[in-house]
Amino acid sequence: MNLFVIIWNIIWHPLAVLVPLTNQLGTGIYPILFALIFLESGMLIFSFIPGQSLLFMVGSIAASPHSQLNIWLLILMFTLAATVGSAVKYLTTLRWGKHQERLIRKLPDDKVAKATAVFNRNQDQTLLIGRFIPFVGLFLPIIAGTTDMNWRQFRYYNFLGSLIWVGSCCAVGYFFGNTPFIRSNFTWLFLVLLAVPFLFGQARHALQRRR
Repeated sequence: MNLFVIIWNIIWHPLAVLVPLTNQLGTGIYPILFALIFLESGMLIFSFIPGQSLLFMVGSIAASPHSQLNIWLLILMFTLAATVGSAVKYLTTLRWGKHQERLIRKLPDDKVAKATAVFNRNQDQTLLIGRFIPFVGLFLPIIAGTTDMNWRQFRYYNFLGSLIWVGSCCAVGYFFGNTPFIRSNFTWLFLVLLAVPFLFGQARHALQRRR
């Protein structure tokens, strides 16, 4: 019965479990979180990691009065992880473009074409907000590495885009995550954040087929 209660609490009241867990790990939680965002940003094979949902969740944990996580340190660390990860993806495209192309060929052509079209319309603006666009954000560093965008331009807008992405997602989790409504429905909201990119892509695809 105790095991059932523990599992039930983890599923429906995750903050009640995650806050003491992160406190137990202490400063050891920071390199783990850094690695998750770095891998999600830097390697296509880890694109399954739900970056936005993770940022929201960690921001919500940090909002708890019982949490030892520092929101400013988290924002700084996540921004660094996202910036460096995307830079690695950009630089590996420049050096080993053929390897990246093999990975891209395994992905749906329409989604790759969509990401390329969005980037070509406005390179700088896309780097700033592209991480919020489902699927597009994964390919921006690769596309940038295959175009005429130079390293200086990419480095500048990549950093700003990472800061905007991390800051907004963590801020939403931090300022709203400790409200009674969010705490009571955290699991549902987390699942919605996971599903939004998929549902957005499906809706867009359905609209394109009707046209």
